[in-house]
Amino acid sequence: LPLLAITQDNGAVLRVDTEKEIITSEASIKSYKIIEKGDFIISLRSFQGGIEYSRVMGICSPAYTILKSQVEICDDFYRHYFKMADFISRLSATTVGIREGKQISYSAFGTLKLVCPCLDEQQKIADCLSAIDTKIESVAKQIGQVESFKKGLLQKMFV
Repeated sequence: LPLLAITQDNGAVLRVDTEKEIITSEASIKSYKIIEKGDFIISLRSFQGGIEYSRVMGICSPAYTILKSQVEICDDFYRHYFKMADFISRLSATTVGIREGKQISYSAFGTLKLVCPCLDEQQKIADCLSAIDTKIESVAKQIGQVESFKKGLLQKMFV
């Protein structure tokens, strides 16, 4: 299975697609955990950015805790929910350690109460939030194009 990197921006991604190169030995890889598509990961810095989601299957360091749903859920609903400021604040209260060494234990995570609307409601909320994300991405792309256009105009003005 491919090696995965756990990121706050994109969740679990193929390590080869990241800019960081991390060298691992065959012996250490044997202890790695399998992440399946749809799993959630308590990353080492979840107290800063929430719980991560995987859209790909692969393996990751045993330092991560993998969460697998025991009941049917709408992944996209919880993908958004685990990134909410309120959730991250409650998650942060379960950390142990100081500064960079903070960790979230599975048992502490287990004490958090999660909202659990019915599956149909989860799907409706997820669809709405995903539509907003799509709109944000579209507007961000337009902004990038306009900034490039402006840069081109400025270069022509001062040539």
